[in-house]
Amino acid sequence: MFGIQDQGGKKSELLRASLELFATRGYDAVSVRDIAKAAGVSEAALYKHFAGKEDMALYIFSGIISEYTARLTAIASGPGGAAAKLGRVVDLTYDLYGEYPAEIRFALLSQYVFWDKVTEEIKPHFVLRQILAEGMDKGEIPRREVYLWIAAFSGLMMQPLAQHRYFADVLPGLAELKREVKIFLGKLFAGEK
Repeated sequence: MFGIQDQGGKKSELLRASLELFATRGYDAVSVRDIAKAAGVSEAALYKHFAGKEDMALYIFSGIISEYTARLTAIASGPGGAAAKLGRVVDLTYDLYGEYPAEIRFALLSQYVFWDKVTEEIKPHFVLRQILAEGMDKGEIPRREVYLWIAAFSGLMMQPLAQHRYFADVLPGLAELKREVKIFLGKLFAGEK
């Protein structure tokens, strides 16, 4: 699982089962009973490892967001200007979705439930803010309110992924979708300076 150490045993089985259920049905539509049944354990066994469904989901969400932010931090400290770094952020995000669709779908669909429950240092928007501010300071990106840029960038990058499962029949494949998103974002950031 992306962002979660797989240590084997019942806890890992519970995490895998809950992640799959959360990613396909959504957090609110899944019960402790559903998770226990999918993992092939009793509800009592689930409570030996987690305080409940929210505790389990927050554990998964925190792990995914923490790992994603660590990878963004590596991009931010790497070579190139803001546009190149933002392009690598899109590449990373779409590649992760291709490799770990359940994890990324869960994080996208659950961010509003758990955002205020994770620590500030693992939130990816701080890294995006750094890249965007750097780009504005160097004149690579038009100067705007940085959180507006974060919202525009994140929305254009993430919304197609959040909806990909539902509109896969009309959306292009991930590689083409990633290319189109990068073109769209390039035009946005190349606007009047």
